[in-house]
This record gives sequence, structure tokens and C-alpha cells, in this order.
Amino acid sequence: MKSLAIDSAASCMVIAARNDDLTATLSLDIGMKQSQKILPAIDYVLEQVGTTPADLDYTVLTSGPGTFTGLRLAFSALKAIELAHDVPIYGVPSLDAYAFPFRNFGETVVSVIDAKKDQFFAAVYKNGKCELEAEDTTADRIFEFLNSTSAGSTIVTGSDAEIFSEALTEKGYSGIKRLESQPNATDALFAIAESMIAQKKEPLKDYDGPIYLRKSEAEIALENK
Repeated sequence: MKSLAIDSAASCMVIAARNDDLTATLSLDIGMKQSQKILPAIDYVLEQVGTTPADLDYTVLTSGPGTFTGLRLAFSALKAIELAHDVPIYGVPSLDAYAFPFRNFGETVVSVIDAKKDQFFAAVYKNGKCELEAEDTTADRIFEFLNSTSAGSTIVTGSDAEIFSEALTEKGYSGIKRLESQPNATDALFAIAESMIAQKKEPLKDYDGPIYLRKSEAEIALENK
């Protein structure tokens, strides 16, 4: 299948294109310049695998939670392709995508994104099932949950796994299983999207947008007036 995936939930945006057994992946850790580079990056990865937006069978993205700007950029880019070429978009919750590679490991998995201000977007999984739904939360809250469930060996995954692992370690949690490297989330996005297609699940609707667990700074400022 010919497809395009974007993980824009964290500060480093990852864009990948696939054409059957060919895959090209590009990371953009360039802050606000992502808005200028996302479209050229999409063109670049598609060119590397010998396809074009018009030839795509589907696109898929991390639908949130995550960075406000990154999620909006990815949605805008893929919706433009959808409008121009009638290519369906599939959305996968960000934390589900990060946890997906560990669904058969039999260990507790904490999927995290640094939400700044000592907060994290986090969810807890085991054997592919969600045990604690995605929250805008703290390391303390997850620490308490893991202890209350006697989680045992715990894998921390996601774009900011190392930061969160250190926070748990500082609080005395000793069950963390360290990973040498984090899996590429776009691989999970391709796999999940193709499973959704096989199950005939609906792609995103025109009105569907990012999943936000936190109000934007502008919304907070408006409420405080």
C-alpha cells in the first residue's frame, strides 16, 4: 500500500512515507520552523519511495494528545491532501501509538508525552489493554497508580520516556525496564491504520480534529479575563 504517516504529538515531528516494502522517514526537531517545513518534508519522503499525494491509499496521524501546534499542522496538511485527492485520514491516539509495539510483552507500559510545567500526558497499558486512560497528569499520580496495582516490571515509552523515567526514579519507583532506544511511532501508525482498514473502520470525518486534554494558553487567558 502507498501511505503517509505523521507523528506530531511531541516537539520532534516524524513524517514517514511507505510504498509497499519501501519506507522513508524524516524527523523535524526545529521548533516553530515546522510550519515552514512540513509540506516540503511530505513531498521529500513521498519522492524517496516513488509516490505522490494523488497515489496514496491512506494517510494516518497521531490524533492527540500532544503539542497544540504540531497536531494542528499535521491535521491541516493531511486534510489538504484529503480534499485535493480524496485520500482518507485515519487518526490514532498518540499514547496508543507509542504503546502499540509493546502490546504483547506482558509487562506494564506507561506511554508519556512531556506536557511541560511538571505535567505529562500519560496512559497505562498491559497486554495491549488500557488500564489507565490518557490524562494530563503528574509523575506522582502515575507513581501512585503503579504502586497500587503492583505493576512490577514497567516499560516507559513515548517521545519523553527518559524524562518521565527519571521522575519516577526520583520518587523511588524501582520497576522501570530501560529501553536502549524508542520505537518509531510511524511504524505503529502504519500497522494500526491498516488494521483499521481491514476491519472496515471509518476514517476521520471532515469535522474531526485533534484530541486535546488541556486548554490552550489563549483559552485559559480568555477565561481569566
